[in-house]
Amino acid sequence: MRIIVSSGDVNGIGLEVFLKGLEVFFGASLHKDVEVALCISPNVLQKYIELCDFDFCKTESFEIIDTEFEQEISLGNETEESGMGARRSIEMATGLLLEGKYDAIVTLPISKKSVQMAGWQFPGHTEYFASLYPEREYNMILTHGNMRVIPLTIHEAIKNIANLITWDLLINKIKSFNSSLRSDFGIKEPRIALLGLNPHSGENGTIGDEEINIINPAIVVLQKMGIDCRGAFSSDGFFGFGDYKNYDGIVAMYHDQGLIPLKLLSGGAGVNITSGLPIIRTSPDHGTGFGIAGKGIANADSVAGSMKMAVEIYINRKRL
Repeated sequence: MRIIVSSGDVNGIGLEVFLKGLEVFFGASLHKDVEVALCISPNVLQKYIELCDFDFCKTESFEIIDTEFEQEISLGNETEESGMGARRSIEMATGLLLEGKYDAIVTLPISKKSVQMAGWQFPGHTEYFASLYPEREYNMILTHGNMRVIPLTIHEAIKNIANLITWDLLINKIKSFNSSLRSDFGIKEPRIALLGLNPHSGENGTIGDEEINIINPAIVVLQKMGIDCRGAFSSDGFFGFGDYKNYDGIVAMYHDQGLIPLKLLSGGAGVNITSGLPIIRTSPDHGTGFGIAGKGIANADSVAGSMKMAVEIYINRKRL
């Protein structure tokens, strides 16, 4: 199997956690036959290593795909130049993936501000990859261990969320999620939990009626389709009392509702997956970490987990 990695923003912690994460990833004999390539200018990578004075780097353990984009490194800063470098790497790596030269892509963290300064028109990686397959229903899955969460709405303002939650959105997203749990995670009969939108799931309509009018009726329809989904659960009790352990997948109504518990429980080792697409894309579930860039203290578990998850999805899909 071959994995290509986009460089992310060189002013952040992405390259640090990649270099550290390789040691963790290749430390398991299971992955000795996996080839990894990083899409970046060799000169920029060398400057980064020298600037940070890292002694853990073994560049012979991965291939370098030259983006031919030279840039200065300004640790901790959001710049148009670093955004352009990140964009160049993402687009080149994606092109090689789509040509079939690689089996999966792992994307290192970007600064949304920097890439948008460089003319990138997407809120994040998820929307970029989804735009390549507009006919496909996709999800952003955040996972750690046996916990797998999708936010029904992703990068949306809180004030807009209630109006965005529709019958069609629920049905289509959960059908896609159920399919991914089966194909990507190898779960034959997934159990899916839906969280309510309102506190206490609306308390029978006294704190909102989205559960009564949209979420619960959609659950009934999905169950008739043969999908084992239940809810709508009050999110505080669901996570607080450990009910999440009884389900293979969890559907949150909005970004922070599901991702805060997952990130808290994962301790920074979660993995982000764009599911529902023919390609395999994973990434660490953290950002650029500008505040600690270059200090050598960033946790690489999420990057190592992203590469491991890419392998697992590849293997599970091959079994179908």
